[in-house]
Order: sequence, then structure tokens, then C-alpha cells
Amino acid sequence: MLALSEFVSKHLSAPATYPKHDIGVISITGADAKKFLQGQTTCDMNKLSVEAGLYGAICSNKGRIICNFFMLQKDDAILMLMSQDLIASSLAHLKKYAVFFKTDLTDATDTFQITETLSVSSQSTKPEQLAEQLPIATDIDSMQMQLLSYPFSIHWQVTEAKQADDNVSNTMISGLALLAARPLIQLEQSEALLPQWINMQTTGGISFTKGCYTGQEIVARMQYRGKSKKQLALATWQGDIDTQQALLDGEGKNLGQILSVKQIGEDHIAQIILNQDITECSELFLDGKNIQLIELPYQRPFAD
Repeated sequence: MLALSEFVSKHLSAPATYPKHDIGVISITGADAKKFLQGQTTCDMNKLSVEAGLYGAICSNKGRIICNFFMLQKDDAILMLMSQDLIASSLAHLKKYAVFFKTDLTDATDTFQITETLSVSSQSTKPEQLAEQLPIATDIDSMQMQLLSYPFSIHWQVTEAKQADDNVSNTMISGLALLAARPLIQLEQSEALLPQWINMQTTGGISFTKGCYTGQEIVARMQYRGKSKKQLALATWQGDIDTQQALLDGEGKNLGQILSVKQIGEDHIAQIILNQDITECSELFLDGKNIQLIELPYQRPFAD
């Protein structure tokens, strides 16, 4: 297994920033906003504040992720930051329940600009798991939320009003950002995954003490009684591969699938979902090519 810190140092030597055009924003306001979201999200809304953001998901009755998000509080509004292609369906789902609360939900994607900054981190110790609360620094014009601090730092800056940079992109940063192993699903994956399959129990995305929310019974059962070992892992390879193929072991047994992939120079970086414990994967093949696993930025989700 490749060391994550060595892989990062190969590609990241100085801070780099780029706009995240693939992120949309839902704004939730009103006297019952937190109360409403407490019954809909996997995260504990009582831990949201102007100083601390959250990572969480909205699930179906079957416990499958409809969307997942990063969340922050700006003045009287709660902002949910998610894959932009999920905004319309997520709003439609939430509005079915919002009618019973004093709250308003709107698509605020055009109101805010999200930029992502990656930089070298001074933290040298891998955490057992990522914290529920994400530190937020606020100034007059923007809010900055820290998503990761080991083995490199990731910050998202939320600024009001769009800037004229629609054609700016950086494939290197978006590729390295996958190494945070804290994914946001896209529309094509909606209602296909349980939160534990993308390690949300280890990355601060699920509260097991907050009480009831839609899908909570299934999510809790998976945590305490479930036998599924599906989990998120990181992998890399060089050269072109058909990423629609299944991940296989040396004997052709199906071990999982690709969740997301980006290319940085000759290297491809992928978030993958394995069907078994990562320690049991001695060899991994995709489209006939041997691929390498990369260390996670936190302890493996089913560590003893």
C-alpha cells in the first residue's frame, strides 16, 4: 500500500486554489430550520454554529444516501454545499417535509462562490477518525471551512457573489482532493449507497447519539448489527483503464467498484468502494491492470 504522505508530496509543494464549479448551495432559513433538519440529516444540528460546520447526509427510508453535504451557518441561514447536479432533487425531497415547519428552502447556487485551497500541513499524526465539527473562520466577505488537516490541508472558502472566473479549473487540485476520502456523491449515485459504504461513520458524517431522522434505523442497524464490510478506499494507477469495469482479485472475484476518479499527470487517483476489508485485498485489478491502494487519511473504518 502506498504511503499517503509520500503520494501527496509528489504532487503538492505549494498552496493552490481553484473555484469549485461542481458545488451547489441550498439555503435554509426560518425559525424551525434546525429543528426541521435535525429530523432529516445524519449529523447533529445542535453542533452547527458560526464557528463549526458539519458533514452529513440526507437518507431515504431505506437508509440510502439521497445527497450528502458540507454545512455551515451564515447569519440566519444554513447553507448546504453539495454536488450541483443534486440540488433540484434534494430540494424537491426536502420540501415535501418542510411544509410542516416554519422554514424556507431555496437554490442559492448563484449567490455564492466556493473555492478550494490545498496546502502543506504541519500535522504529522494520522487521526483515528475525522471530527464531527469543521472549524470555520469568518471575515467580512467570506467564511472559510477546514475540511482536512492531515496529511495536507483542505479549506473551502464561501464568498457571496460570483466572480468572473467561469473558465478557471485545476485538475491537479481536484484530483488531490479525492485523497481526503470524504466524498460528495453525485446524482447518478443517489439512493444507491449506505453512509457506511463511503466511511461516513469515520469521517464525522453520522451522529449515533442525536436521535431519530429519516433512515436512522437502517443506518444504526448497519453500524451495530450489520455484516456488510463495504467501505471506501483510495487507489492509483497509470495509463488508460475502463473505469466502468468491476474491481477484481487475482482469481476474478468481484471486489468492488469505482466511485470517482481524476487524473494528475500520468497518475490516476480514484475513490473506490470495496466489498471486503481493505486488509484482505492482496491484489486488485481493474480492466486487466493491477492497481495500487493508497493509505487513507484516517484509520480504516473497521479497525479493531
